[in-house]
Amino acid sequence: MKREIKYFILLGCAALIYLLFKLFSPRDLNWSVTFNSEDKNPFGGYALHALIGDLFPGYHVKHSYNTMYELYDSLDRPVNFLSLSTSFGAEREDVESLLTNIEKGGFAFISAQYFYGRLADTLKLMTSDYYFDGDGYSIYMNRNDTAALRFVNIPPRTSHTYLYPRNNIHQYIESFDSLTTSVITVNDLDLPVTVRVKWGKGSIIINTTPLVFSNAYLLTGDNPDFVATSLSHLPPGDVLWTEYYHLGRAEVQSPLRYILTTEPLKWAYYLALAAMLLFMFFEAKRKQRIIPVIKPLANTSLEFVSTIGNLYLQNADHKDIAEKKITYFLEQVRSRYWLNTQKISEDFIVTLAKRSGTSTEKVRAIFSQIKSIQSRGQISADELVGLNDAIDGFGQTTNTNGNTNNQQG
Repeated sequence: MKREIKYFILLGCAALIYLLFKLFSPRDLNWSVTFNSEDKNPFGGYALHALIGDLFPGYHVKHSYNTMYELYDSLDRPVNFLSLSTSFGAEREDVESLLTNIEKGGFAFISAQYFYGRLADTLKLMTSDYYFDGDGYSIYMNRNDTAALRFVNIPPRTSHTYLYPRNNIHQYIESFDSLTTSVITVNDLDLPVTVRVKWGKGSIIINTTPLVFSNAYLLTGDNPDFVATSLSHLPPGDVLWTEYYHLGRAEVQSPLRYILTTEPLKWAYYLALAAMLLFMFFEAKRKQRIIPVIKPLANTSLEFVSTIGNLYLQNADHKDIAEKKITYFLEQVRSRYWLNTQKISEDFIVTLAKRSGTSTEKVRAIFSQIKSIQSRGQISADELVGLNDAIDGFGQTTNTNGNTNNQQG
């Protein structure tokens, strides 16, 4: 467990160092075109989100990731639609819902570099790019890197131009229905980039320079005035800003939306989940089970001998016990001293005394006692005890320290 704690401490320190590095290190700019209302990167829409509330004071600006068809079902009156995207090619249901809202008095401001599909066909619009139109490339080469946009038919703004990098402002509206369409803005080639199409009681404004509404261009010079004037063609009212046509359903529906959309909190959340998974992994490993204390088996041999001995004592068969004691003793003599016990002679006694280290008199006395017991039918308890003591004392010698050594085994 101490080793696992060490690993967790190291993991926590590494996570803390990484978070501090992410928080205090300079962030690389993300040049992806998102137009997202919460995105502060160059081509995000955070600056427009901060400005648009002042353009429609007293009205509600709602951000959504739904289609116009889905939004139309929730409306009880015409509203202003706003959409920014690289290209716009809504489906038939979306276009019908959009035009129904406009026909009843609603307005829409749709900015995209390219228009195609149902809406472009219905409004008889066609967009193009003068970089790739015939001699457009040579026209571009003869001009500087800055493109200029200006409003038309607005006397105070007739002579004022707004400057942008040309490499991102080169789309325009090539053709439109002049009976229902009027030009609002042109570029420095006098090509229309913003038009207004009347439809029923309302109007739809088409713009081909969506990047002018991004953070990078909106915060430069007097460009906020261009954006404000462009959006001023929408009447006062609530605004539905849908980001579906560029980002899709990018909105996080989880209750953790704020955490997942804030980068430091998002990384902290992911690291916490990773730490929990690692903890579960280490805890789930098989640990050594507690070794149970097994009670050793009891040695019942002594109990068995005691029981058998008590039976013999109760029967008072001393001769039988003595015979078994003698048989056991003779077996020990044969196996330990390698002597034949079939015939007990004087030579046998002398040899056994030498091999066992016992005096000849003591060996002679034991075998004399054995011969006496074997020759009788019954013996007394005292004689049995005497035989037992004599046999148990066989082979024991006394050393110089007074300790008794048993050589019989």
